[in-house]
Amino acid sequence: MIKRTCNIRGQIYRLTTWGQPQAQAWLFLHGFMGSAADFAPIAAELNGYRICLDLIGFGPQAPTVPARRLSMVAQITDLTLILAELGVTQVKLVGYSMGGRLALGFTLAQPQLVHHLYLESSTAGLADPQQREQRQRHDHELAVQLRTTGLPAFVAAWEQLPLFASQRQLPPIQQHQMRQQRLQQNPENLAASLEQMGTGSQPNFWSQLPQMMTPTTLIVGGRDQKFYQIAQRLRKLIPKAKLVVLTDAGHNTHFEVPEQFINLLKDDC
Repeated sequence: MIKRTCNIRGQIYRLTTWGQPQAQAWLFLHGFMGSAADFAPIAAELNGYRICLDLIGFGPQAPTVPARRLSMVAQITDLTLILAELGVTQVKLVGYSMGGRLALGFTLAQPQLVHHLYLESSTAGLADPQQREQRQRHDHELAVQLRTTGLPAFVAAWEQLPLFASQRQLPPIQQHQMRQQRLQQNPENLAASLEQMGTGSQPNFWSQLPQMMTPTTLIVGGRDQKFYQIAQRLRKLIPKAKLVVLTDAGHNTHFEVPEQFINLLKDDC
Protein backbone atom coordinates (compact mmCIF):
# COMPACT_ATOMS: atom_id res chain seq x y z
CA MET A 1 0.00 0.00 0.00
CA ILE A 2 1.36 3.42 -1.03
CA LYS A 3 0.01 6.84 -0.09
CA ARG A 4 0.64 9.74 -2.46
CA THR A 5 -0.80 13.04 -3.60
CA CYS A 6 -1.68 14.61 -6.93
CA ASN A 7 -1.80 18.37 -7.49
CA ILE A 8 -4.74 18.83 -9.84
CA ARG A 9 -5.51 22.37 -10.98
CA GLY A 10 -4.18 23.80 -7.74
CA GLN A 11 -5.93 21.35 -5.39
CA ILE A 12 -4.29 18.41 -3.63
CA TYR A 13 -5.87 14.95 -3.96
CA ARG A 14 -4.80 12.25 -1.50
CA LEU A 15 -4.54 8.74 -2.95
CA THR A 16 -3.90 5.25 -1.62
CA THR A 17 -2.73 2.66 -4.13
CA TRP A 18 -1.94 -1.06 -4.17
CA GLY A 19 0.01 -3.08 -6.72
CA GLN A 20 2.36 -2.01 -9.47
CA PRO A 21 1.30 1.00 -11.56
CA GLN A 22 -0.08 -0.03 -14.92
CA ALA A 23 -2.39 1.24 -17.64
CA GLN A 24 -5.40 -0.69 -16.33
CA ALA A 25 -6.59 -0.19 -12.76
CA TRP A 26 -9.41 -0.36 -10.26
CA LEU A 27 -10.68 3.07 -9.17
CA PHE A 28 -12.93 3.46 -6.11
CA LEU A 29 -15.08 6.53 -5.37
CA HIS A 30 -16.55 6.88 -1.88
CA GLY A 31 -19.83 8.41 -0.78
CA PHE A 32 -20.80 11.57 1.10
CA MET A 33 -18.80 12.02 4.33
CA GLY A 34 -16.49 9.22 3.19
CA SER A 35 -12.81 8.95 2.33
CA ALA A 36 -10.27 6.70 0.65
CA ALA A 37 -10.45 4.50 3.75
CA ASP A 38 -14.00 3.45 2.79
CA PHE A 39 -12.93 1.08 0.07
CA ALA A 40 -9.43 0.26 1.37
CA PRO A 41 -10.46 -3.15 2.83
CA ILE A 42 -12.09 -4.01 -0.51
CA ALA A 43 -9.21 -2.84 -2.69
CA ALA A 44 -6.64 -4.67 -0.55
CA GLU A 45 -8.25 -8.02 -1.41
CA LEU A 46 -8.19 -7.58 -5.20
CA ASN A 47 -5.43 -8.02 -7.76
CA GLY A 48 -3.83 -5.53 -10.10
CA TYR A 49 -3.35 -1.82 -9.70
CA ARG A 50 -5.92 -0.36 -7.28
CA ILE A 51 -6.63 3.29 -6.50
CA CYS A 52 -8.67 4.78 -3.68
CA LEU A 53 -8.78 8.54 -3.17
CA ASP A 54 -10.28 11.22 -1.01
CA LEU A 55 -12.66 13.03 -3.33
CA ILE A 56 -12.01 16.75 -3.31
CA GLY A 57 -13.00 18.35 0.00
CA PHE A 58 -13.39 15.02 1.81
CA GLY A 59 -11.28 12.98 4.19
CA PRO A 60 -9.63 13.71 7.55
CA GLN A 61 -8.67 17.35 8.02
CA ALA A 62 -9.32 18.24 4.38
CA PRO A 63 -8.64 21.92 3.64
CA THR A 64 -11.55 24.11 2.61
CA VAL A 65 -11.85 24.19 -1.18
CA PRO A 66 -13.70 26.57 -3.52
CA ALA A 67 -17.32 25.45 -3.77
CA ARG A 68 -17.23 25.40 -7.58
CA ARG A 69 -14.60 22.63 -7.49
CA LEU A 70 -17.15 20.30 -5.88
CA SER A 71 -19.50 20.33 -8.88
CA MET A 72 -19.98 17.23 -11.01
CA VAL A 73 -18.35 18.79 -14.09
CA ALA A 74 -15.30 19.99 -12.14
CA GLN A 75 -14.76 16.61 -10.49
CA ILE A 76 -15.05 14.73 -13.78
CA THR A 77 -12.29 16.98 -15.14
CA ASP A 78 -10.15 16.33 -12.05
CA LEU A 79 -10.56 12.55 -12.27
CA THR A 80 -9.56 12.60 -15.94
CA LEU A 81 -6.40 14.52 -15.07
CA ILE A 82 -5.59 12.22 -12.13
CA LEU A 83 -5.72 9.13 -14.34
CA ALA A 84 -3.55 10.85 -16.93
CA GLU A 85 -0.97 11.73 -14.27
CA LEU A 86 -0.96 8.11 -13.06
CA GLY A 87 -0.61 6.76 -16.60
CA VAL A 88 -3.93 4.90 -16.35
CA THR A 89 -5.84 4.55 -19.62
CA GLN A 90 -8.72 2.33 -18.50
CA VAL A 91 -10.40 1.60 -15.17
CA LYS A 92 -12.82 -0.73 -13.52
CA LEU A 93 -14.75 2.03 -11.80
CA VAL A 94 -16.55 1.42 -8.50
CA GLY A 95 -18.69 4.20 -7.05
CA TYR A 96 -20.88 4.25 -3.95
CA SER A 97 -23.87 6.59 -3.52
CA MET A 98 -22.51 10.11 -4.21
CA GLY A 99 -19.38 8.49 -5.64
CA GLY A 100 -21.63 6.33 -7.82
CA ARG A 101 -23.33 9.41 -9.25
CA LEU A 102 -19.88 10.81 -10.04
CA ALA A 103 -18.79 7.48 -11.51
CA LEU A 104 -21.82 7.46 -13.81
CA GLY A 105 -21.17 11.04 -14.90
CA PHE A 106 -17.51 10.21 -15.53
CA THR A 107 -18.43 7.16 -17.60
CA LEU A 108 -20.84 9.14 -19.77
CA ALA A 109 -18.23 11.88 -20.28
CA GLN A 110 -15.20 9.59 -20.77
CA PRO A 111 -16.53 6.19 -21.91
CA GLN A 112 -13.19 5.19 -23.44
CA LEU A 113 -11.61 5.29 -19.97
CA VAL A 114 -14.07 2.89 -18.30
CA HIS A 115 -13.79 -0.84 -18.91
CA HIS A 116 -16.54 -1.77 -16.44
CA LEU A 117 -18.75 0.37 -14.22
CA TYR A 118 -19.95 -0.73 -10.78
CA LEU A 119 -22.71 1.43 -9.32
CA GLU A 120 -23.43 0.73 -5.66
CA SER A 121 -26.64 2.24 -4.28
CA SER A 122 -26.68 5.04 -6.80
CA THR A 123 -28.93 6.99 -9.16
CA ALA A 124 -28.85 8.92 -12.43
CA GLY A 125 -30.25 12.08 -10.86
CA LEU A 126 -33.76 13.48 -11.00
CA ALA A 127 -35.59 13.83 -14.30
CA ASP A 128 -38.59 15.81 -13.05
CA PRO A 129 -37.86 19.58 -12.80
CA GLN A 130 -40.14 19.99 -9.78
CA GLN A 131 -38.45 17.13 -7.94
CA ARG A 132 -35.05 18.60 -8.80
CA GLU A 133 -36.07 21.97 -7.37
CA GLN A 134 -37.48 20.37 -4.23
CA ARG A 135 -34.29 18.35 -3.72
CA GLN A 136 -32.12 21.42 -4.21
CA ARG A 137 -34.11 23.24 -1.52
CA HIS A 138 -33.82 20.21 0.77
CA ASP A 139 -30.05 19.98 0.29
CA HIS A 140 -29.66 23.73 0.85
CA GLU A 141 -31.62 23.39 4.11
CA LEU A 142 -29.29 20.56 5.17
CA ALA A 143 -26.29 22.75 4.36
CA VAL A 144 -27.73 25.59 6.46
CA GLN A 145 -28.41 23.13 9.30
CA LEU A 146 -24.81 21.91 9.13
CA ARG A 147 -23.39 25.43 9.17
CA THR A 148 -25.71 26.43 12.02
CA THR A 149 -25.71 23.47 14.39
CA GLY A 150 -22.20 22.15 13.73
CA LEU A 151 -20.80 18.85 12.54
CA PRO A 152 -21.44 16.61 15.60
CA ALA A 153 -25.17 17.44 15.65
CA PHE A 154 -25.38 17.00 11.87
CA VAL A 155 -23.69 13.58 12.03
CA ALA A 156 -26.00 12.46 14.85
CA ALA A 157 -29.04 13.39 12.77
CA TRP A 158 -27.55 11.82 9.63
CA GLU A 159 -27.06 8.50 11.39
CA GLN A 160 -30.77 8.40 12.21
CA LEU A 161 -31.90 8.61 8.59
CA PRO A 162 -34.01 5.58 7.54
CA LEU A 163 -31.49 4.96 4.75
CA PHE A 164 -28.91 3.91 7.37
CA ALA A 165 -31.20 1.90 9.68
CA SER A 166 -29.40 -1.36 8.87
CA GLN A 167 -26.07 0.13 9.99
CA ARG A 168 -27.47 0.51 13.50
CA GLN A 169 -27.52 -3.30 13.68
CA LEU A 170 -23.78 -3.58 13.05
CA PRO A 171 -21.24 -4.25 15.85
CA PRO A 172 -20.56 -1.14 17.99
CA ILE A 173 -16.91 -0.99 16.90
CA GLN A 174 -17.97 -0.81 13.26
CA GLN A 175 -20.52 1.91 13.98
CA HIS A 176 -17.87 3.85 15.90
CA GLN A 177 -15.48 3.57 12.95
CA MET A 178 -18.06 5.08 10.60
CA ARG A 179 -18.98 7.84 13.07
CA GLN A 180 -15.34 8.88 13.53
CA GLN A 181 -14.85 9.10 9.77
CA ARG A 182 -17.85 11.41 9.50
CA LEU A 183 -16.70 13.57 12.42
CA GLN A 184 -13.27 14.11 10.82
CA GLN A 185 -14.73 15.88 7.78
CA ASN A 186 -14.51 19.58 6.97
CA PRO A 187 -18.05 20.91 7.63
CA GLU A 188 -17.83 23.78 5.14
CA ASN A 189 -16.85 21.35 2.36
CA LEU A 190 -19.74 19.08 3.33
CA ALA A 191 -22.20 21.96 3.13
CA ALA A 192 -20.83 23.05 -0.24
CA SER A 193 -21.00 19.47 -1.51
CA LEU A 194 -24.68 19.26 -0.60
CA GLU A 195 -25.30 22.40 -2.63
CA GLN A 196 -22.98 21.70 -5.56
CA MET A 197 -23.08 17.92 -5.85
CA GLY A 198 -26.43 16.91 -4.38
CA THR A 199 -28.84 14.75 -6.35
CA GLY A 200 -30.90 17.82 -7.24
CA SER A 201 -27.90 19.83 -8.44
CA GLN A 202 -26.15 17.19 -10.53
CA PRO A 203 -27.07 16.79 -14.21
CA ASN A 204 -30.00 14.54 -15.07
CA PHE A 205 -28.42 11.50 -16.75
CA TRP A 206 -31.54 9.38 -17.29
CA SER A 207 -32.00 10.31 -20.95
CA GLN A 208 -28.38 9.39 -21.78
CA LEU A 209 -28.49 5.88 -20.33
CA PRO A 210 -29.82 4.02 -23.43
CA GLN A 211 -26.73 5.16 -25.36
CA MET A 212 -24.26 4.02 -22.69
CA MET A 213 -22.47 0.90 -23.94
CA THR A 214 -20.20 0.38 -20.92
CA PRO A 215 -20.74 -2.97 -19.14
CA THR A 216 -22.37 -2.04 -15.85
CA THR A 217 -23.02 -3.93 -12.61
CA LEU A 218 -25.68 -2.42 -10.35
CA ILE A 219 -25.22 -3.34 -6.69
CA VAL A 220 -27.87 -2.76 -4.02
CA GLY A 221 -28.74 -4.07 -0.60
CA GLY A 222 -31.87 -6.12 -0.16
CA ARG A 223 -32.88 -3.92 2.79
CA ASP A 224 -32.62 -0.72 0.73
CA GLN A 225 -35.95 -0.66 -1.08
CA LYS A 226 -35.58 2.90 -2.38
CA PHE A 227 -32.37 2.19 -4.25
CA TYR A 228 -33.49 -1.28 -5.28
CA GLN A 229 -36.32 0.37 -7.19
CA ILE A 230 -33.91 2.91 -8.70
CA ALA A 231 -31.55 0.10 -9.71
CA GLN A 232 -34.39 -1.68 -11.49
CA ARG A 233 -34.99 1.46 -13.54
CA LEU A 234 -31.28 1.73 -14.31
CA ARG A 235 -31.13 -1.89 -15.43
CA LYS A 236 -33.96 -1.37 -17.91
CA LEU A 237 -32.27 1.64 -19.50
CA ILE A 238 -28.56 0.72 -19.56
CA PRO A 239 -28.08 -1.78 -22.42
CA LYS A 240 -25.28 -3.80 -20.79
CA ALA A 241 -26.42 -3.65 -17.18
CA LYS A 242 -27.01 -6.41 -14.67
CA LEU A 243 -28.39 -6.11 -11.15
CA VAL A 244 -26.93 -7.84 -8.09
CA VAL A 245 -28.81 -7.72 -4.78
CA LEU A 246 -26.86 -8.40 -1.57
CA THR A 247 -29.76 -9.56 0.56
CA ASP A 248 -28.37 -8.96 4.06
CA ALA A 249 -27.31 -5.35 3.50
CA GLY A 250 -28.83 -1.90 3.44
CA HIS A 251 -27.54 1.17 1.61
CA ASN A 252 -23.79 0.75 2.17
CA THR A 253 -23.25 -2.82 1.03
CA HIS A 254 -19.44 -2.76 0.93
CA PHE A 255 -19.37 -1.64 4.58
CA GLU A 256 -22.10 -3.95 5.85
CA VAL A 257 -21.19 -7.16 3.96
CA PRO A 258 -17.61 -6.61 2.72
CA GLU A 259 -16.88 -10.27 2.00
CA GLN A 260 -19.89 -10.54 -0.30
CA PHE A 261 -18.85 -7.32 -2.01
CA ILE A 262 -15.28 -8.54 -2.53
CA ASN A 263 -16.47 -11.87 -3.92
CA LEU A 264 -18.79 -10.05 -6.30
CA LEU A 265 -15.93 -7.98 -7.73
CA LYS A 266 -13.65 -11.03 -7.96
CA ASP A 267 -16.31 -13.13 -9.70
CA ASP A 268 -17.05 -10.33 -12.15
CA CYS A 269 -13.45 -10.11 -13.36
